[in-house]
Amino acid sequence: MKKKGCIVLLLFFLLVFVTKVQSQEEKQKKKPITFKPLKFNISEDGAQWLRFILWNQVQLNSNDLDGDDDFNVKPNIRRSRLLILGQVTPQIFTYIHFGVNNTNSGRLGRIDGSDETQMFLHDATIEYKFSDKLAIGGGLHYWRGLARLSSWAGLTSLTFDIPNPLVFDGTIGATDQFARHIGVYAKGKLAKFEYRLAINDPSLTGFREDPVNTTVDNTVYGAWNYHEGGRTIIEGNLKYNFIGSESNLLPYTVGSYLGKKKVLSASAGFIYHPESSLVLKDNTNPILEGDDDAIIIAKTDTEDATHFSLDVNYDTPVGSNGGALTAYAAYLNYNFGENGSSAAAATGSALYTQIGYLIPKTKIQPYVVYQDRDWEDATVLGSQRAGNTFNLGANYYVSGHNLRLTLEYLKNNFDVGEDTSQIRFQVNIFL
Repeated sequence: MKKKGCIVLLLFFLLVFVTKVQSQEEKQKKKPITFKPLKFNISEDGAQWLRFILWNQVQLNSNDLDGDDDFNVKPNIRRSRLLILGQVTPQIFTYIHFGVNNTNSGRLGRIDGSDETQMFLHDATIEYKFSDKLAIGGGLHYWRGLARLSSWAGLTSLTFDIPNPLVFDGTIGATDQFARHIGVYAKGKLAKFEYRLAINDPSLTGFREDPVNTTVDNTVYGAWNYHEGGRTIIEGNLKYNFIGSESNLLPYTVGSYLGKKKVLSASAGFIYHPESSLVLKDNTNPILEGDDDAIIIAKTDTEDATHFSLDVNYDTPVGSNGGALTAYAAYLNYNFGENGSSAAAATGSALYTQIGYLIPKTKIQPYVVYQDRDWEDATVLGSQRAGNTFNLGANYYVSGHNLRLTLEYLKNNFDVGEDTSQIRFQVNIFL
């Protein structure tokens, strides 16, 4: 009861705060807060330019509300990033994106140089545009193929954070650097169709089991770390725009247009990673701790991993007073081989849906999210294991997506093990 009382009190004060801010703005008729993009022309006609984006997300997150500990809240710098975009010529575009994730009291760097929180590269690409129908680029990129939210955009997200459990990024950390791959990609628009296609080289520094826990009935994703094959990942997505069209300059997909645009689209995506899962040849000859790569190769065969998804996205103004509806739904199917799994997904399927409504004449957008995960092996993946997740939250837009406050309640119901829940508050700002 004490914990529930603290939660209700926290929600009450946050609601009063947001209501007070909005009331003061209306009473005093303050000049609205606006943000001008940090964009600079480097040619007289403006065809060549540089843009800088400064982005911070600061959170207050509770402990597990389903646990036995007393209620407490701790701060976390979820993201602190810098993006630099450059239109070098009318055909050549490049950008770089770097920063840190999750800087908190448990991950601060030390003066002896053994930093826990480290700045790292998120994106670095160079792209050549032949026409609207075809652009080709390469580098460390985020042109994901599986589904719309596989290229989730934190700057314009409907929800508090990236969908977590991470059903849209099932191999995160195993083949990539925070969902970014080293590879080449192609993209373009053909009438009402939009496509993206990427050929990537999987990471050789990702997670490796020791010993590799595979049997004849249980595959382990990561064969390319041992066998010669598995060094190519092909992924792609084909979208059809029933209403409107969206920018494809950057890979990030808009989470909510806040009534500024009407779009309706459906897409199909896939990931094909041949010879990527290990499977034991003979259960009587298991892999042992200390077996070197040559022995592991001799004891195992490889299988392909194939994943696909179908999704639909709808965003529209509602009425003439600033209302807006945002809705998205997806079905994802993962296949790593029998009882196989990776970092955040396992052989099986997942359903995901989110819907938000920007209340007319206000800056408040309540939303709800539900996802269901049905993995063959319900015991694997820890916090990403089989079950369902429910999110209930609300955004308060001080100045559109440039300055947004979000409050969310999260509940995880797992098929195996203890359930968890959390309340979270976030300030998101970018220039």
